[in-house]
Amino acid sequence: MRLLQLVAGEKWTGAAAVVYEQTAALVASGFEAQFGFVRDSPLAHRLLPLGWARPLLSRGPLAYARNVRHLRETLSRERFDVVHCHLSHDHFLAAAAVRGTDVLLTRTFHHLGHVRRDFVSRGLARRTAGFAFANRSIAAKFGRSGPIHPPVVDPRRFHPGVRPQERLEKLGVPAGAFVIGTVGKMAAGRGHREAITAAAALRSPAVLLHVGKGELRSGLEAHAVELGAGARNFWAGYEEDELPELYRAMDVLLFTASGSEQGQRAILEAMSSGVPVVALDLPGVPDLVTPDSEGLVVRRPEDLVPALTRFQDSREDRRLMGDRARERALEFAPERFASRAREFYAGLPARNSSTSRAWDAGETAG
Repeated sequence: MRLLQLVAGEKWTGAAAVVYEQTAALVASGFEAQFGFVRDSPLAHRLLPLGWARPLLSRGPLAYARNVRHLRETLSRERFDVVHCHLSHDHFLAAAAVRGTDVLLTRTFHHLGHVRRDFVSRGLARRTAGFAFANRSIAAKFGRSGPIHPPVVDPRRFHPGVRPQERLEKLGVPAGAFVIGTVGKMAAGRGHREAITAAAALRSPAVLLHVGKGELRSGLEAHAVELGAGARNFWAGYEEDELPELYRAMDVLLFTASGSEQGQRAILEAMSSGVPVVALDLPGVPDLVTPDSEGLVVRRPEDLVPALTRFQDSREDRRLMGDRARERALEFAPERFASRAREFYAGLPARNSSTSRAWDAGETAG
């Protein structure tokens, strides 16, 4: 079987990063898979040397028809059997490209907001041979229990280790500090204000290490100063290659909001690094974190402070839950994903003639 994973993405964020890791896992397992994305983009410059990453899509006001035509020609010439879509735009593109062919169309939903009820989405779903979901909440909204295809985490890259004290010193983090980490774009709705507020309520030497960048950084810095915690917030920026070291700098990961992808990749990366988690009860979190096992899950922002205080007070809790977090993360290693994905593709119908029963009950996708 020849598989094309398609994401109308340009940057190393959200679904594009998740699908890259999933495609890499399939390729490493011997599956004939390729990853298609937008050409002339930061993503293209990063992935082109891999060989199995393809800049198949273009941008612009007239790009839709051009993309459909190019995709149809590629599928026919290279004899792909399945196109697996991950965002609404590429789902519509692929549906048009495979019309009248035997190429199967599949879709993973990465966010609750992508599951819709409109007439157009119902029609698109009826032309789709199989569905997967980043977490159980998304599957439930769709009307299914699975299959669940969460992000992949590489335990060889993200692993426990010695705290990078030299790196922390360069950032200005005092020796012996209790380091709470956050990872995510500094944009509206990403939970950074809640994280700053919670960390400010802890006793010194608790500090908050921000891993990320974005247009709201100056406003977040001002918020920390207003709370009297400006000197206890440290801003590491974001470089993909530095992530493993930064996770090892953390005593606990604080997770207060989802991004554009609700498989919650940051939680898995922290867990694989042996870092326990304090998280709000958001979609995808219960799929990864069992309360009092790999971390603590709370329902309200005001409950974050006692959860963080528990870890600050107990090095033993940090050690035990960090060990369990690492063990749990191994279940999401590339080899495990590849095995689950092979079962998913093996269960697809032989030809592109399926209709999704889930949509007969009124659920739709977009």
